Amino acid sequence: MALPPTYYDFVCKLRPTLVEKGEQDAADLLSRPCPPQSIHSVDDYDSRLPQYIERLNAEILGYGADHPGVSVEEMSPFLSSAPPQAKASLASLYGTVNNEYHSVVNFALAGKKTFHFSDNLAEHLANTKINLRAALIQLPFSTCLFTFTSRAVTNAMHNIRGEAGRWAMNVAGLDYSAPVSVFLTMHPAGAGLPGRKLLMCAWHARLPNMSYLALKRELYMGDNWTLEQALRTDWETLTPNDLGIGMSVNLNEESIAHQDDDTFYTDGLAFYRIVLNAALYLSSDKAELTAKESPRKEIEDRAKGIASLTKRRKLLQTTGRYTALDYEDVGASVGPIVIQKGEAEGGEGWSGGGKPLVRFMVRGHWRWQPHGSESQDRKLIWIRPYYKGPDIAATINKPYLVK
Repeated sequence: MALPPTYYDFVCKLRPTLVEKGEQDAADLLSRPCPPQSIHSVDDYDSRLPQYIERLNAEILGYGADHPGVSVEEMSPFLSSAPPQAKASLASLYGTVNNEYHSVVNFALAGKKTFHFSDNLAEHLANTKINLRAALIQLPFSTCLFTFTSRAVTNAMHNIRGEAGRWAMNVAGLDYSAPVSVFLTMHPAGAGLPGRKLLMCAWHARLPNMSYLALKRELYMGDNWTLEQALRTDWETLTPNDLGIGMSVNLNEESIAHQDDDTFYTDGLAFYRIVLNAALYLSSDKAELTAKESPRKEIEDRAKGIASLTKRRKLLQTTGRYTALDYEDVGASVGPIVIQKGEAEGGEGWSGGGKPLVRFMVRGHWRWQPHGSESQDRKLIWIRPYYKGPDIAATINKPYLVK
């Protein structure tokens, strides 16, 4: 199945001026003699973000398109006198726009590199331990867009909301037709810290205007840290004067909040484990990637040959089902997690005598395996998760004696 519209496509449709100005920034930066691989903040260069914010403020206040704009300072009295719900809505909007702008600039700087992870692969990665050092996390490009359509990933993302997220999963119903998009950018850690900082901005949204949840988290990839340590990054201790705190935006409830660490450490780790495992998979031995072009190009070419205006418009309307981005399809041939035949007795995860009576999951893991001449080289090997225990059919068909 072709990749549906990502959050990048969503922003292009909803805030085209933001994308235009962000990509103009990226073009200017790339024209420099020594262009940066990524930006840490729009405050580090002459950004067009203030121009966009002025335009956004004018739209909020209802001014026409020809109005020169309203600065943030001019908006302050309006914001201070707004009712609480309006303040929450505006805070959500400004926080989201800020993250979108940084993501768009870095995405454009890196060439809009996009990776879509198949549903089966995502399910595998959700059940794989990240038993490695943080130094082994490498992005194929300075900024990447990871996309997921797996229910497991969507559920893990909304589980960060705690009880509210689980209510949405089990009662209210999540929109599983909407993909999860995660922009990842690797930065130097700064503040004299040895290592790197991984910034992740994630969105769950569907065209044309349904945006459900936005998350931001920065993880410290210390040179000697494990990935589990990185997941529990405490920026308040590492950089008390330069905090890199996370953020959660619920766009349905029009609320914005810094992620509470207690909630994050109990409910939020599963989602970010999947994202880290996805990055590890891309750098692992025998990773499966297939280059895909956006179906939009082929549809637009076909439409040019249709004389009927009505039929041409009808065909062009189908382009909205697909992303405009070319992308790498990751793990397309990976099947579901299976039962390992002949492994129902003994082995990892089973310490009892005889055969296990119930099926259980043996989680996947990573192995930094020696290879090459005199085993001097290393390659990352993925040991996939699998089920152990009796086969369902064998259990159902087993004869029973009733006394």
